[in-house]
Amino acid sequence: MDNPILKKQYGILLYAAWWILVSGIHFAVLHYFHKQEIAVSVIDSLTSNILFAILSIGLWFWVRYSDIEQKRIWVLIINHAGTAALSIFAWVSLSQLLLAYIQPSKPNYLLFLSDSTPWRAITGTFLYITTILFYYLTIYISNFRDKLSKEAELKELARDAELNWLKLQINPHFLFNSLNSISSLTLSDPDKAQDMIIRLSELLRYSLKQAPQSAVPVIQEIENCTRYLDIERVRFGSRLTYSINLSKDAEEVKIPSMLLQPVFENAIKHGIASTIEPGHIDANIQKQGGILSISITNTYNPEIISSKSTGVGLTNIRRRLMLFFERNDLLSVTKTEKSFTTTLRIPILKSDANI
Repeated sequence: MDNPILKKQYGILLYAAWWILVSGIHFAVLHYFHKQEIAVSVIDSLTSNILFAILSIGLWFWVRYSDIEQKRIWVLIINHAGTAALSIFAWVSLSQLLLAYIQPSKPNYLLFLSDSTPWRAITGTFLYITTILFYYLTIYISNFRDKLSKEAELKELARDAELNWLKLQINPHFLFNSLNSISSLTLSDPDKAQDMIIRLSELLRYSLKQAPQSAVPVIQEIENCTRYLDIERVRFGSRLTYSINLSKDAEEVKIPSMLLQPVFENAIKHGIASTIEPGHIDANIQKQGGILSISITNTYNPEIISSKSTGVGLTNIRRRLMLFFERNDLLSVTKTEKSFTTTLRIPILKSDANI
């Protein structure tokens, strides 16, 4: 860590301003309380404080060596007591020698210079303590900022990992059933099997290429979900029908990637897979002011309750929305006797940047 005073230009300016203030006080004490001449007071204050300002720069290296977080308090006290005594002795001696050399023809001042050693030592002690405390405060603030930065980075990494885990949970049963369907179609309908393989590969490619915090136009999400539904239609045949109504002005609105497929998975799980009756999924997406409203409704039989989970589930979606937008009111569900509706209310982004 570099000296905080010399690190930036404004640090040097503030440091200079501080010593100008100290020199002014020093001058006032000499001139008004000790009745020294103006010229004598100016020379004394400038010489003494310039020397201590230079000394203070060097004290930084001693403070860095005497790490307050790694050394015991009594060791620090002993170290600084010795350093302070040596520094103040050197400062008082050198400043008095220089002042005596600069103004040898003023006997009264030279006598005053000799008699002022005690209060100069006291002043030096005060300046030493002030300098040391400033340096330790600077180190503390720097370490605190580094700690916050590292904690924020770790939190962001953990958040990304969780988002990635939530997003990339492809339903294993869906993959298993899709591969079984492809296997059957290779004998009965090779062209259809090839088409299904292409759709499945596109679905997986889309899933894997999305970053944990990426946002994509909703039309891309719908295209991916259409691939998913078309693959499932091979499995369920005429039992699965769907319709998707996406308003033109909402096509480019961005939403978290891989957000909608789990909703359609949930709809198929409860509305199609759990009954032998035909089912329908209806999706409506439109802008409502600063909100993108996504409503996905599926038919279902309330008397048949699936005991096995085949998708990521609404809990996953709610968690992702909370991580992205820090709001827990963006997902709601409503039920009737024959339908189940999942509604997402996504805040519309003001830019094309990632969420």
